[in-house]
Amino acid sequence: MTSHFLVPDLRSAFTVDLRGLALFRIALGFILLADLVIRVPELGFWLSDSGVAPREWIIQWNHDWRFSLYFAHGHWLWAAFLNAVAALSALALMLGLRTRLNTIISFLLLVSLHFRAPMLTQGGDMLLVAMLFWSLFLPLGARYSVDATLVRNRAAQPTLANHSNGYLSAATVAILLQTMAVYFFSAWLKTGPEWQTDGTAIYYALHLDDMNTWFAQQWRDWHAVTVPLTHYVWWLELLGPVLIFCPWFNSTFRYVFFLAFVSLEVGFLLNLQIGLFPLVSITSLLLFLPTSFWDRLQTEVFIQRRARAQKLTIYYDQPCSFCEKSCHLLRTFLLLDKAHILPAQSKANIAQLLEQEFSWVVEDGHGVLATKTAALVTLFKASPVFFVFAPVIQLVVPLGDRVYRWIGTHREGFGRLFTVVFPWRDQAKFPGRLSQWVAAVMLVTVLAWNVQTIPAWRTAITEQFGWAHNVRLPAEPVLRMLGLTQNWNMFAPYPRKKDSWLLVPGLTTQGELVYLETGSPAMSEKVETELKNIQVFENYRWRKYLHRLIGKGYKNYRQHYGRWLCENWRHPQQPNIRLAGFFMYNKTQLTPLPGQPENLALARRVRRHACSGHAQDDVNAQLTQLLGLSG
Repeated sequence: MTSHFLVPDLRSAFTVDLRGLALFRIALGFILLADLVIRVPELGFWLSDSGVAPREWIIQWNHDWRFSLYFAHGHWLWAAFLNAVAALSALALMLGLRTRLNTIISFLLLVSLHFRAPMLTQGGDMLLVAMLFWSLFLPLGARYSVDATLVRNRAAQPTLANHSNGYLSAATVAILLQTMAVYFFSAWLKTGPEWQTDGTAIYYALHLDDMNTWFAQQWRDWHAVTVPLTHYVWWLELLGPVLIFCPWFNSTFRYVFFLAFVSLEVGFLLNLQIGLFPLVSITSLLLFLPTSFWDRLQTEVFIQRRARAQKLTIYYDQPCSFCEKSCHLLRTFLLLDKAHILPAQSKANIAQLLEQEFSWVVEDGHGVLATKTAALVTLFKASPVFFVFAPVIQLVVPLGDRVYRWIGTHREGFGRLFTVVFPWRDQAKFPGRLSQWVAAVMLVTVLAWNVQTIPAWRTAITEQFGWAHNVRLPAEPVLRMLGLTQNWNMFAPYPRKKDSWLLVPGLTTQGELVYLETGSPAMSEKVETELKNIQVFENYRWRKYLHRLIGKGYKNYRQHYGRWLCENWRHPQQPNIRLAGFFMYNKTQLTPLPGQPENLALARRVRRHACSGHAQDDVNAQLTQLLGLSG
C-alpha cells in the first residue's frame, strides 16, 4: 500500500476532467460576451476611422504580422457587424453548438479586435486569447453541449460515455501550464524590494486611486496585514505553479492551490478595478478541479435530485424530430442525464394523452403525468441546479401554455429550423494526433517566449550560448500573428508608485475656459479646482487608454484624440459653441511612504492642440492667460 502511494502519477498532474472543461467553455463564452458589452457604448470611438484610432495609423503602428478583420472597413457599422458575429459565436460556444467552428471564429475575431484597438489591451486580454487558442485543440463540446447531445449513436462513442471523464493530451498539458505561467513568470518579474524584502507592494497597489475600490481604501494602511500578505502573494505565485503539478497526491495539491489562487483573484476583484482579468483567471483555474471533485458533486451534492431525475420519463411525438431534439437538449442542459426519453407511441395511455392535449408528456417517479408548461415545471423541479426557477415558471403557466400552443402549431417550421441549426450527428471526434502535435510545438514556442521575457534568464541564456542579446525567436512572427506574445508583468518589478491622470482645459469659440472630462465620450463640462482632482474613469478600458495616451511611446496618438475632441465636443448649455483648442496635462501624485503625509499633485503639459480653423498661437495665448500661467 505504501509503495503504491510513492509511485508518481504524471498523468493525473496534467489530466483535465471533461465536465470541468464544459464549465470552462460556458464561462469562456460568458466572458467574451461581457467584454463585447463593455465595448459597445464607445464602439465608434474605439473602432471607427472617425474615432480616436483611424485604421491608417493603427496599421502603421502595428507589427507587420498583425492582421485584423476590422481593417477591412472604417465605418462603425462594420465594427458593429463583426461584434455581432463575435457575440453570436460566443453564445454558440456557451451552448456547445458547432463548438470547434465557433471556437475558431471567436479566436479570430478576438485577436482581430485586439489588433484594431491595441491601446485598450491588458493582461486579462492576453490570457483570454491564450485560453481560446489552446481551446482549439481541446474537446470543449464533449460534455453538456448541443454537439454531444445530438449524437445519434452514443453507444458507439466511448469518448462521450459517462464513465470516461478524464482527458489527457498535449493540449491539456499546454492549457494547464499556460494558466500557471501567468503566476510563475509574474513572480520572477517581481524583482523589486517592495515584493521580496520590504513587503510594501500591496500597500502601493492599493494606494492607486485611479484603480482601487472603496473596500481597498478602508484597509490599505493596515501594515500588519499588507506586509505579510505581500510576501504570501509572491511566494504563492512562485511556488504554487510548481506544487500544483506535484505527481504525488495530485488531487490534494490541486484542491489546495485551486482555493489559494481563486482567493487571490477574488482579492483582486474586491480591491482593484482591473476589468475581467480576475474572471478570466478563475475560469482558467476551473480546469484544475480534479475528477474526484466532479464525481463527489454528482454523487453526493446532487444525489437526491439525481434519484428523482432517474425516475423521470419524457415522452415525445415520434414523427417529430424537433420534439425529440428538444427533449434531449432539455435533459442535457437541466443536468437530468438519468431521465429516460421515449416516444409517446410506446405506451397506449401516453399516446392517447398526447393526442388529447397535443403536447409532450412528462411522468415523474410517482406516476403523475404532466403536459405543456406543467411538464416543464416538473423537469425544472428535478434539476439539481435550475430547480430554483421552477416556482417562477409555475407562476406563468397560463402564458406558457399559450406560447406552447403557438410553438405546436408551427412545429413544422421549427423542425426545418432545427434540421439546419441542430442537426443529428453521426459521431463526435476528439482532436486528433496532428492537432496535438501542433499544440505541443506551440507550447514549447510559447514557453520559450515567456522565458525570454525574464531579463536575468535571457541574459544567462545568451551568455551561455554566445547569442546576441537582441536575437529573436524564429517563431516570433507566428506568435505575433496569433496574439501570443505574452508578458506577465503585472505590478512588476513593483507596483506603480504614483497616480496619473489627464487634465484637459479647453478654450471654446467664445473664449470661455472649460475643463473636459476625459473619462467619458460625452465630454461634458466638469469644473476642476486647482488642477488637482483625480479622474474617475468610465471603465477600465478608458483608464488603460488614457494612461497610455500619456506615455512617450503613444505620443502620436494624442493628435487623433485631439481631432476627435475638436469634432465632437459640444457645450452642454449651448451646443452651437465648439472648441477652439485645448492643453493636455499629465497630472501625477506620488504615493507617500507608509506613515507619511500625502504629496502634492504636479502637472506637466504634454500637448497643445488647436482645432481646425484656429491659430495655435492664439489658442496658446488665450489659454495661458485664462489659466493664469506665465506662458
